[in-house]
Amino acid sequence: MSEKPKPTLLKYDVPVLDGGEDWRARAANVGAKIPGETQELTRDVLNKILPPREFKSNGQDLIQYVSTTPSTRSDVIKLQQQLDAELQKQKARETGICPIRSELYRQCFDEIIREVTIDCSARGLLLVKVRDEMRTTISAYQALYESAITWGMRKSMEIEQNKDDVLTQNARLKDEIAALQQKNKELENKIANIEKQDEEYRKEKEKAHADETALLKRQTAQLKSHIEQMLTSK
Repeated sequence: MSEKPKPTLLKYDVPVLDGGEDWRARAANVGAKIPGETQELTRDVLNKILPPREFKSNGQDLIQYVSTTPSTRSDVIKLQQQLDAELQKQKARETGICPIRSELYRQCFDEIIREVTIDCSARGLLLVKVRDEMRTTISAYQALYESAITWGMRKSMEIEQNKDDVLTQNARLKDEIAALQQKNKELENKIANIEKQDEEYRKEKEKAHADETALLKRQTAQLKSHIEQMLTSK
């Protein structure tokens, strides 16, 4: 049994001492009694769909039943005002999944069910089916949402991990490119040196060939002149 419950939009009667009345057994048999509605039956129906709150206060076991007092138009307006005030007071989010907003609307819907049930138990039970189906649907969507969030976080972590891998690979490739560029520069310098040496060697060969040609020409001229002199002297 819990401590004194928190305030709620659902109207309750004043708490009374728990006399051990088996209200659960009475509430379990309301299904077959709807056609002959009575004040007592309305109480049993309310106990079935909106169970009383049991708690301890000052060492005493108390029970607080949902109110059977019919609502008026002013009560409905007041409920709307209370809902708006609590939404603002508790800073409920207007969009997305918000536990605070969901709880306040749940309390408001339960109060509407209470008001309808007092007027007609059958309609109240029908609204309970709608409420339970709505809660099941919301729970399914919430589970799907949480699953999507988990999947998104996992994918985000995978992407972050892949990002680190890509950055590492990118750095490695940059190092390889820098090394290749350095090697290419060294090869270009080596080729330039080889071309320079080849040019110098070619020029030396051309000069040596030119010198040798000039020498042969001088020797030929000298030999020709010597032969002519010999022929002339005879």
